[in-house]
Amino acid sequence: MKSNFFVLIVFLWLLNACEKKVTLYPENSEQKLSVEAIFSDFPAVSYVRITKSKSIYQPITNHEQITDADVKIIDLTTNDTIQFDYNIDTENYKAAVAGLEGHQYRLDITAQGHHLTSTKIMTTKVNLDRVISVPTEEDPNVYYLKMQFDDPPEQQDYYLMIIQPQDPDSGLESRFSVMSDMTYNREEKTISITDELFNKNEDWMVLFFHIDRENFNYFKVIHRAMKSLVNGAHPFYGLSLGNPQSTIDGDQTLGYFIASPVTASPIRIGN
Repeated sequence: MKSNFFVLIVFLWLLNACEKKVTLYPENSEQKLSVEAIFSDFPAVSYVRITKSKSIYQPITNHEQITDADVKIIDLTTNDTIQFDYNIDTENYKAAVAGLEGHQYRLDITAQGHHLTSTKIMTTKVNLDRVISVPTEEDPNVYYLKMQFDDPPEQQDYYLMIIQPQDPDSGLESRFSVMSDMTYNREEKTISITDELFNKNEDWMVLFFHIDRENFNYFKVIHRAMKSLVNGAHPFYGLSLGNPQSTIDGDQTLGYFIASPVTASPIRIGN
């Protein structure tokens, strides 16, 4: 994501498990259309990005973008169509419409002769109350994060945390984590994110999404690949890792469509 998107995230702040086993074959990966799509209750966070994927042995930046696609989201609950237009500043497709909890949405993309779709029901909002940084036992200047929130006890739930530097010029790189509530501490009302570490006095913004199981499985596979593969790709820049179970339907397509409300919380590590 580009610097303009970071500005939108700061603006948002101011306004304020089962896993499907998937085998990766990166060496046999073909070029695919990579779709990144989030539709939320806050339009500044919603976007669609379409690129052509690369081999994991190629640089993860400078993917060829598709800027002339027909992109829309259809509210199947009301039959309204939301058109997404390409924004040259943010380098993705945007629309100034907020999603609604419980509505069923279909992402519909026509790009370079391909018809891509995905249908999701927008999940209920789970508010992120606080982000807590905790020093590791190995180094008191290195921290992991705890997300504090009220997890609905009625069913198994899944969460995506996109963690971005508050200052886009800080040199820090965005990262993400996904968790199910299997590890939710109901006494503390927290989930610990131990697979991403942070240094004291860094300033971050956490975007918190309540996602569906299919997207959880997709991001879990991608996160494992990033941690295990040399020169692994970043899912927010487009990727080509073989066969994670995409949540987008279409030939030679890789990617995700998330329909979820969002909450955000800033954190200065160590405070």
